[in-house]
Amino acid sequence: MIASNAAQHWADILELRPEVRASDGSVGELQMSLHKAVYQTVDVPYRKVEYYGNITEPTPNLVGFFARVARRLGTNADAPALFHLDQGMGGGKSHALVGLYHMASSPEGFFATDLGQQVYAEAARGTGEVDLIGAVTVTLTADYFSPGSTSEVFGPATNLFERFIWALVGGDMDRYQRYVAGGPNKGTLQQALTDAGRPVLILLDELMDYVLALADVAHIDTMPSEKAFLNALLDACDDVPRVAFVVVMIRSELDERGYPPAAVDFRDYVAARLVRNGQTVAVTEAQDFSAIIRRRLFELPDGELPLRDLTRRYTAADPAWRQHVFDKLGANRGLPGFEERAVASYPFHPELMRLVREEWSQVSGFQRVRSTVAIFARTALYWVTEHKASRWAPPLIGVGDIPLTVALEQLLSSGLLLGNDRAIQGYRAVANTDVTSTDGRSGRAVNVDVALRRDGVTVDQPAPAVRMATALLCYSIVSRGRGRRGATKAELMLAIFGPAGAPVPYPAAEEVFNKLTGDDGLGALEVTTPTNAPARYHLSIKQTLRMYFTAAMAVVPPEARGELVWEQAQKLASKGVFYNLVTVDKPAGEEPLEKVFEGVDSSETRLVLLDPRRWTLLNGKDSASRDDITALLGLGDHPLRVDNAASCVIACVNTQRRDIAFKRAAEVLAWREVLKQLTNDSEDEVREARGKHDEALAKLRRDAERAYQHFAYLVRAGELHVEFKRFDDDTRTALNGGHVWTALVEAGRATLPAGLSASYVAALLEGFDRVLTPREIVQSFYKNPSFPLITSTDEIRRVLYDLLNGGWELVDAENNPLSIATPEQISINSINQALRRRPEQPTTSPGPQPVTPGGTPGEDDQNTRSSAPDDRADHDPTKSSSAKPAGPTVYKRYTIQLANRSITGADARDQAWQLFRELAKVIDNANSADHQLLTLHLTLVTAEGHQGAIAAKAQALGSQVRVEDDDF
Repeated sequence: MIASNAAQHWADILELRPEVRASDGSVGELQMSLHKAVYQTVDVPYRKVEYYGNITEPTPNLVGFFARVARRLGTNADAPALFHLDQGMGGGKSHALVGLYHMASSPEGFFATDLGQQVYAEAARGTGEVDLIGAVTVTLTADYFSPGSTSEVFGPATNLFERFIWALVGGDMDRYQRYVAGGPNKGTLQQALTDAGRPVLILLDELMDYVLALADVAHIDTMPSEKAFLNALLDACDDVPRVAFVVVMIRSELDERGYPPAAVDFRDYVAARLVRNGQTVAVTEAQDFSAIIRRRLFELPDGELPLRDLTRRYTAADPAWRQHVFDKLGANRGLPGFEERAVASYPFHPELMRLVREEWSQVSGFQRVRSTVAIFARTALYWVTEHKASRWAPPLIGVGDIPLTVALEQLLSSGLLLGNDRAIQGYRAVANTDVTSTDGRSGRAVNVDVALRRDGVTVDQPAPAVRMATALLCYSIVSRGRGRRGATKAELMLAIFGPAGAPVPYPAAEEVFNKLTGDDGLGALEVTTPTNAPARYHLSIKQTLRMYFTAAMAVVPPEARGELVWEQAQKLASKGVFYNLVTVDKPAGEEPLEKVFEGVDSSETRLVLLDPRRWTLLNGKDSASRDDITALLGLGDHPLRVDNAASCVIACVNTQRRDIAFKRAAEVLAWREVLKQLTNDSEDEVREARGKHDEALAKLRRDAERAYQHFAYLVRAGELHVEFKRFDDDTRTALNGGHVWTALVEAGRATLPAGLSASYVAALLEGFDRVLTPREIVQSFYKNPSFPLITSTDEIRRVLYDLLNGGWELVDAENNPLSIATPEQISINSINQALRRRPEQPTTSPGPQPVTPGGTPGEDDQNTRSSAPDDRADHDPTKSSSAKPAGPTVYKRYTIQLANRSITGADARDQAWQLFRELAKVIDNANSADHQLLTLHLTLVTAEGHQGAIAAKAQALGSQVRVEDDDF
């Protein structure tokens, strides 16, 4: 027991582990390898269960996780079977897997450790006994084998299923072949697990390394079978008692390499099943850092830590330090509660661990435990060495006590500046020039210390300016939240505080601060003074805005990009001449399509805008989107029940261009984060950052417009189908209803204002086998894709009036004609009226007229009467109302050549039909046209049975018809 009034130094109490001393503070191999521990390809110390237990801190998360696995394996209690570790690099996943392997393969040795005792107690609570004797461990280290290739560890196996079976049967070839022959289905896997007759622990490490290889073009064809095996294995493990399955699969946003689309799809598929049937586990938390690091760096002390004496000496600070430093630090950072915080962080200062836990660990690239151990191992070894040499060493290792001479590279490579090479280079230069060089002989802070000693400033520390500048560097590397940068004066002063026994006079400490922040102090220092807040000091590097922008880009949430693109798309969208603009959001969960598209169907022309976060077209990823759009328009394998699909046009984003817009959205969000970090006092930076933000926002809007290239609508060209169209001209976008409507007009699917033709509508109406009511006619424009989209119902009213003046009539329910004087008098919503062609009325003539059986003048009779004036005038063209100019007739030969024109598309078929219809109209105009000869060469390549009667019609005209087989 250590006396409470003894002023012992931590370096006299805590002994560094041998591997820390032997590796010059590098702690050997920081990242544990499950493969090395299990297959012992390298003699790593943690392959021994005793060593593993000795260096592993039994944190609540780790103990709870191990206990749940042990309860599943060693008891018949109801416990989850599936566990998913998805933390980023340095989150302790491999460390946990090595521990699980030891627990299952050496249960007696594991449960004898401090960690194992706590795990056993937790697992046995309420169950009595945990029996893991004889457990089988299936270890699949996916980063050590490749798809389609064999390895010495897994015999003849070449895929996940075969490797699993090989490991499960322990290389028994007969059993292996029997189970492999059964195939990677749930039944085979259940049988294999049951036949083991013992608890089975399955560890699948670094699955995404294997999936990345599967996504390669050489192996991607095998990905579906691998996915199906994992699905079956997850189900089988959940169903067979005393089987546990632990999967390490890092989230894509936490993996610095990123994943290709196929790999992302694989991960999402497996993750969804793990979420549904298992537990996602975090084996470490920020509050565990201190205990984990202490356990990893130091041997367990035999006696009590001198925390009572240390607290007494810290809380004995004089009033100036209390008033100007400790009282200004904020809640849970001053002297109240210091002892409790010191217990958790010892031998490190609570402020240093707070910085790591609450600020550094929030940076996605920071590798948490691994990075912290790497930095603190060098730091601890440095100060232990100094103390053993009877030189000054801090009573607690604080923010300013990280020795940049030996730990700078560990600090810069910790992931705090991941991907920002320019910032890393900048801070390396600032550290060497402003703080201290590698040999400790130069640097502005070093020079300040020299000047202080020359001026007789007494501080009971060898290099207070260097320590204060080091703290400033640590506070400056990353944003500190809520738009803050750098450190306050109180935080910097705290870095050189000396407790009772080694006190630093406050005036002397303030002199260090003033010298360091003065004109002759730090060259990279920048000072900002927020409103109603203390001044803040930070070390900047060149291209400060770009540095903060890059750092902000690294923490932009992936989901925020899609939200911003969708927000901007809705702002940019305009309905044009469409009656309505309808937006459809990405559903929050797995909602049915009926719910997703609720409210889209209506009796009005509408442009429907789809959320780019769910629906995209082209780039090989659009099958689901096409199915949804087709269903929305009432077609496909699972059509929705819709009444007015013909008047609905869908606007959708292009997959590739959407990704461009998402990247642009990330830039906008990053600049917004930068603006939050800047203060109003830095007017030039604020102005420049706002300009960058506005520029990025303008580009985002442009890219969003360009991304919405696609639109889809219903057409009837033979059969009813959905027509998918794309704007290839960047000046047009599907977000603009006017652009879409113009394209529909060009495709013959819509009309311009006042552009609906009465003759066209008459032709459509004559296609019905009955007369229609005005209401049915109106509804046809919204329900029937044979009818064009119109700008308003006034168009229908106008056309109906034109028809009434051109041989049509409206009749009531008793078939009595109605007298309509103006378009406004037409009741277009009537269901008691009908529109029909006006019956021909007989005319009186001097002589007898041939009549049709119905009693009205026949067509031949009408032709005879129309030609009578010419007969009486002996065919004198000068006496005809259509007399031609005198002189010889000039004939021209019109030759049209159309070679191998594809007519598979609706537009091409319509254009061909327009040509034939025009030819028919010209030939039919025989009374007024002077046609002489017709030469027709027609080749139609079509499926047998689709040729209709063209052969018979051609032979009737005297044409020779040749039919040949075609290998088209």
